[in-house]
Amino acid sequence: MWGNKINRLIKKNKRKRIKELSDNLDNIVFLDFDGVINLDLNNYKGPFKNEKLIKNINMLCLNYNFKIVVISSWKKYSNYKDILYNSGLDINVEILGCTNNLEKDRESEVIEYIEEHPYTNKFIIIDDKPFNLLKGYQVQTNFNSGFDDEKYNEAINLINQDIW
Repeated sequence: MWGNKINRLIKKNKRKRIKELSDNLDNIVFLDFDGVINLDLNNYKGPFKNEKLIKNINMLCLNYNFKIVVISSWKKYSNYKDILYNSGLDINVEILGCTNNLEKDRESEVIEYIEEHPYTNKFIIIDDKPFNLLKGYQVQTNFNSGFDDEKYNEAINLINQDIW
């Protein structure tokens, strides 16, 4: 009798811990700017003018509970949060910050971020430059079209895969 009761209690506590932990996990979009939401080579200060691309980022983040971590080189030179919000990013989309500038490659920066943030749940990378080790988690955009509807749908398909 006690054995069954204890087993049920252990299972109940385990489910409770899993639920509590899952409530604290972050879904992250590692976001580049140029070739993703900025298609203007002459735009070095923002805001970004392509409303459709920002709208797709908004839909992705709001509909699937994703937060943004900036991987763009813009993180070194500007107030990237203000630029994103002034470009039309919904104020309900949280920007967690940016990756460290390792002077190596973005892939190393993303890997380091994930290692330093164990509460990362799902993540996707949106960048026009190819990734190698993490390419299964990337939506690679085309610089001429950015994060258009086709890439938005690709991101949704990636989120719904059973890789998490």
